[in-house]
Amino acid sequence: MNVFALGGFDTCAMPVRWSAAPKVSLASRSHIESMDAGLSSVSGAQEVIKQILARRSVTKLILGHNELGDSGCEELFGFLNSDAGRNHRITHISLNSNGIGNRGLLAISRYLRDNTSLKELFLQNNKFTGNPDVAVVFALAVNASHLETLSLTTNPLLTDTFAAHFLPLLDAPYLHEIHLSVAGLTRASAPHIVEYITSPRCQLHTLKANGNNFRIRAVRSMIRAASRANYTLLRLELYATGMSEPSNSDASSSENEEGAKGSITSWKDSENELKHILTRNATLKHQVEKEALALLRYSRPLLLRPKGRGPQSKLPVTTPCSDSCACVQSSADRLFSSIGQPLSLVPSATTGSEAVAFPFLKLPTELQLYTLSFLAPILSVAQRIRIFTYASDPSTLPALLPCLSTGGGCIPDPASLQFNMGSPKPSSGPLGIGPGGGVFLRKRVGESVSGCANGKCMGAGNSVVCRREAERAQWLASVRCNAFELEGEEHPSEERHD
Repeated sequence: MNVFALGGFDTCAMPVRWSAAPKVSLASRSHIESMDAGLSSVSGAQEVIKQILARRSVTKLILGHNELGDSGCEELFGFLNSDAGRNHRITHISLNSNGIGNRGLLAISRYLRDNTSLKELFLQNNKFTGNPDVAVVFALAVNASHLETLSLTTNPLLTDTFAAHFLPLLDAPYLHEIHLSVAGLTRASAPHIVEYITSPRCQLHTLKANGNNFRIRAVRSMIRAASRANYTLLRLELYATGMSEPSNSDASSSENEEGAKGSITSWKDSENELKHILTRNATLKHQVEKEALALLRYSRPLLLRPKGRGPQSKLPVTTPCSDSCACVQSSADRLFSSIGQPLSLVPSATTGSEAVAFPFLKLPTELQLYTLSFLAPILSVAQRIRIFTYASDPSTLPALLPCLSTGGGCIPDPASLQFNMGSPKPSSGPLGIGPGGGVFLRKRVGESVSGCANGKCMGAGNSVVCRREAERAQWLASVRCNAFELEGEEHPSEERHD
């Protein structure tokens, strides 16, 4: 029987349903997203600071479409540059459309200096101007950081002055992507862009410079420079740069002979040439990385010389240098004394615990390295030397710690058929989970077991990156084998006469 009491229902007659709290992902808990939230000046920055202090960890600040301005930017980055702010290892900052000027950019520069956490910085549609002193300070700050992506798109007041002072000083080995679209650049900036992308300082794989007034000759000079001396760029965007509107100063007899100047056909030809260049760079990059990994695989066991193990690691017999002392024969003396002496490559069995010598190890080091170089013919001499140095250094060996997971270093996708829950091995626990918590992937007939289900990691669009793949990419970057190196290339500043 239903009973009404004090305007409410009897709890015995009707069950109470509690509304569930909204689901919040673990990743988003470390993100502060306040886009178009009415944040203004110092008070808006203080509101963001309160949100940061209320969380244990913050990795992303997305504050686009507010009005922080210079004062709010100085307040925010003053906190981020303090000890309390440095405790949060922020990797992504977006301050698009915040009315920030040069004072704010200087505050950002102070935060960037010696910052190893921040990877992405978006500063689109602000009020930066091409002040030479500010451009120099900002370039030096980027050089001292680990920034990978920098966006200055839609800042038309930067102009050629910014490019003339920023690009010549830019030497950031971690910087891989720059956006300079609609930055007020003209053909006067083209020489600075050409000088940068053809110099060893450039490690970019993406350069976006759309919506600038370069005109046809400047665009062609950039494409020609990329073709001649750049093998890192995988994406170069030069759309809407005045290709179809050549000025009188662009006119020349050579261009008239080539075809319709500034016409659609001319742009199509340049676009096709650029596509060929980027395809070339991508193909060479893949081959370089493949050969670098293969060279390391064979160089490690052949070049590594552990100390104190094996007959070859024994110290040479000391000989008296005088009546009062004894010294060890130097490596240089041993090297020069062996010159001109016959070298026997026939393996001979040794007595005791010593094993049969490997004939390859009896070769001089130069011949060993020369033989190994045939495994990676596309690599430059400098790239091979860096790999040989890494492979022969015992300090680069991984730590001898127990493997806590047999999943191959990434999170397998449970939705995949390769994630087999049945028939666990006797050594594993229920559902194929081992005693250490690692998940065992079952091998089906005709398939190979991989840490990632079907060769992919868990998450939409492979959002979870394999640890092994990340470590390989990091190693390739450390030995600078993530792009093709052309040996004996002409000096970047030299003009090529067509």
